[in-house]
Amino acid sequence: MTEPKDPSIFQIAFSLIASFCGIQTKENMARDEAYIEKKGIKVYVIIGFFLVFCILLTLFGIVQLVLHFAL
Repeated sequence: MTEPKDPSIFQIAFSLIASFCGIQTKENMARDEAYIEKKGIKVYVIIGFFLVFCILLTLFGIVQLVLHFAL
Protein backbone atom coordinates (compact mmCIF):
# COMPACT_ATOMS: atom_id res chain seq x y z
CA MET A 1 0.00 0.00 0.00
CA THR A 2 1.39 3.37 -0.99
CA GLU A 3 1.58 6.29 1.36
CA PRO A 4 -0.77 9.18 0.42
CA LYS A 5 0.78 12.34 -1.02
CA ASP A 6 1.10 15.42 1.15
CA PRO A 7 -1.45 18.12 0.34
CA SER A 8 -0.28 21.12 -1.66
CA ILE A 9 -0.47 24.67 -0.31
CA PHE A 10 -3.62 25.25 -2.38
CA GLN A 11 -5.25 22.09 -1.03
CA ILE A 12 -4.45 23.21 2.51
CA ALA A 13 -5.89 26.68 1.81
CA PHE A 14 -9.08 25.26 0.27
CA SER A 15 -9.36 22.84 3.17
CA LEU A 16 -9.10 25.71 5.66
CA ILE A 17 -11.66 27.78 3.76
CA ALA A 18 -14.04 24.82 3.75
CA SER A 19 -13.52 24.30 7.46
CA PHE A 20 -14.17 28.02 8.10
CA CYS A 21 -17.53 27.57 6.35
CA GLY A 22 -18.24 24.24 8.05
CA ILE A 23 -18.39 22.20 4.84
CA GLN A 24 -15.21 20.11 5.19
CA THR A 25 -15.47 16.61 3.70
CA LYS A 26 -14.44 13.55 5.68
CA GLU A 27 -11.81 12.66 3.08
CA ASN A 28 -10.15 16.07 3.34
CA MET A 29 -10.38 15.96 7.12
CA ALA A 30 -8.67 12.56 7.19
CA ARG A 31 -5.97 13.82 4.78
CA ASP A 32 -5.40 16.89 6.95
CA GLU A 33 -5.22 14.86 10.16
CA ALA A 34 -2.68 12.49 8.61
CA TYR A 35 -0.54 15.41 7.44
CA ILE A 36 -0.73 17.14 10.83
CA GLU A 37 0.28 13.95 12.64
CA LYS A 38 3.15 13.46 10.20
CA LYS A 39 4.54 17.01 9.86
CA GLY A 40 2.83 19.16 12.51
CA ILE A 41 0.25 21.93 12.51
CA LYS A 42 2.60 24.82 11.70
CA VAL A 43 1.65 25.13 8.00
CA TYR A 44 -2.08 25.10 8.81
CA VAL A 45 -1.69 27.80 11.45
CA ILE A 46 0.34 30.07 9.17
CA ILE A 47 -2.05 29.70 6.24
CA GLY A 48 -5.04 30.07 8.60
CA PHE A 49 -3.72 33.38 9.96
CA PHE A 50 -3.05 34.57 6.41
CA LEU A 51 -6.60 33.67 5.32
CA VAL A 52 -8.14 35.42 8.35
CA PHE A 53 -6.03 38.50 7.59
CA CYS A 54 -7.24 38.46 3.96
CA ILE A 55 -10.87 38.12 5.05
CA LEU A 56 -10.55 41.01 7.51
CA LEU A 57 -8.79 43.17 4.91
CA THR A 58 -11.54 42.43 2.38
CA LEU A 59 -14.28 43.29 4.89
CA PHE A 60 -12.49 46.51 5.81
CA GLY A 61 -12.26 47.44 2.14
CA ILE A 62 -15.95 46.72 1.54
CA VAL A 63 -16.97 48.81 4.56
CA GLN A 64 -14.76 51.70 3.44
CA LEU A 65 -16.23 51.51 -0.06
CA VAL A 66 -19.82 51.51 1.25
CA LEU A 67 -19.11 54.42 3.61
CA HIS A 68 -17.45 56.38 0.82
CA PHE A 69 -20.51 56.12 -1.44
CA ALA A 70 -23.05 56.50 1.38
CA LEU A 71 -21.79 59.87 2.61
